[in-house]
Amino acid sequence: MRQRGFTLIELLVVIAIIAILAAMLFPVYAQAKAAAKKVTDASNLRQNATAILMYVNDYDGMYPQSAYSLDHPLGVLVPATNARVYAAFDAIMPYTKSYDIFLDPSEPDAIPWKTVLNGLGLQPAGQVLRASHAFNFALFEDPAIAPNLFAADPVRGEGEIPEPSRTTMFYDAKYFRAGGPVPEGYPVPPGPFDRTNFAGFARHNGGLNINFADSHVRFYNKNAKIDATAPDLYYGGGSDVRVYNLPYDLNGIPGVVAEPRA
Repeated sequence: MRQRGFTLIELLVVIAIIAILAAMLFPVYAQAKAAAKKVTDASNLRQNATAILMYVNDYDGMYPQSAYSLDHPLGVLVPATNARVYAAFDAIMPYTKSYDIFLDPSEPDAIPWKTVLNGLGLQPAGQVLRASHAFNFALFEDPAIAPNLFAADPVRGEGEIPEPSRTTMFYDAKYFRAGGPVPEGYPVPPGPFDRTNFAGFARHNGGLNINFADSHVRFYNKNAKIDATAPDLYYGGGSDVRVYNLPYDLNGIPGVVAEPRA
């Protein structure tokens, strides 16, 4: 008995059906993959927050500095000296044992940390060479960075944070070069190492993940508002203004200061 095969028309119909199904399923798969990366990113920030709280507990309630030199007696960062920079990234490494918590799988090279430091004639002190999250420069102060040394930018203690649940620590960010392109509405960085270089960046379907000083993590749409105010001591004559301006500005401490010292 002769077995009947598929006709050309039937094969074309099957192929067309497969193509239609693929066109329907690929976007769903892409969305699921993006959602998984967003969840992983939030998990990394949650681990980051836990590590910071452990550090603060071990160091008499003090937060780590954003950066200082291991090769200067006072920790002062002097460009073009090839000094080793010990950053907040490195400070919490003993509590995490993982470099991955500083990364967002959606953009693991968003902050090319080693390249940024090398461009200043410096080098990382630890093994954190890249990151996807930046830190709140007002919370993780940098008293060893010129021109405002020591007294102007003291290291912060947890007792100075009146609203931990609304004080940012780390957030999804991206490094923007001085003189390079920036997204519409973003401030133009005045130099190679300023809070504006490490701006918040909404790479998860128009939003970004942020962790806070009470250790919780939350996702914000780029057009959302964090309801927190503080005196703007350096730009607004001391009057109260909104502390954070999503998505780019996540520096400041509610009730204390809306901007870190420039």
